[in-house]
Amino acid sequence: MSENGNGNGNKPDKLQAARSLAEAHLRVDPYVQSVFLLEPPVENGSWAPIRLLEVVEGTLEGDALPIGFRADPERGVPYSFAIVEISPREFRAVQDRKLKIYDDVWTVGEMLVSR
Repeated sequence: MSENGNGNGNKPDKLQAARSLAEAHLRVDPYVQSVFLLEPPVENGSWAPIRLLEVVEGTLEGDALPIGFRADPERGVPYSFAIVEISPREFRAVQDRKLKIYDDVWTVGEMLVSR
């Protein structure tokens, strides 16, 4: 995930913002086990949303589709973002290439946080 290219020194880069979001989700949701970056085949530029994969104990299993959120700079969220939430069992299936994330368009990237 690359830094933003808008020249605004007050806006954190996307990786820093992704880590902050992941840490916040880990703090407020005791069922979040780990959070990973989701990487597109080609980075779409600084305007593209941050994409997170959250492994959550007890979440409903089914289609691993993203849920999108708008940027909210006043609340410390400088970029739009999307979250895909999956169970630990589904995560193992992703690792074994038996489950695709968003029609296999995205791949699991760096682990941002974990319990």
